[in-house]
Amino acid sequence: MSEVLSVKVEKEKLKQLEEIARVERSDRSAVARRLLDAGIREWKVDRAVGLFQKGRVSLWKASQGAGLSLREFMEVLEERRVQTVGATASELEREAEALAGEPE
Repeated sequence: MSEVLSVKVEKEKLKQLEEIARVERSDRSAVARRLLDAGIREWKVDRAVGLFQKGRVSLWKASQGAGLSLREFMEVLEERRVQTVGATASELEREAEALAGEPE
């Protein structure tokens, strides 16, 4: 369900929004919704990274809070050079694959 949200924006931001809409051949409401979605996603990732760095949440909980898979979140941490458990995402993935192939 959608609701109407009225927001005041500076003239310069409105000009930029209209320019994006013109370039994309879209209306500014659609562009604003897409940019809002992107901003919310980025905020969630930033917040999750911060909470993980402070030790307030586990890697798994941080990935859930970011709305990403564990692998995707580990890639974000790797890109931002945030230490996880002393191994890169690809190293952990190789270890997990190796363990999955071992007999029980």
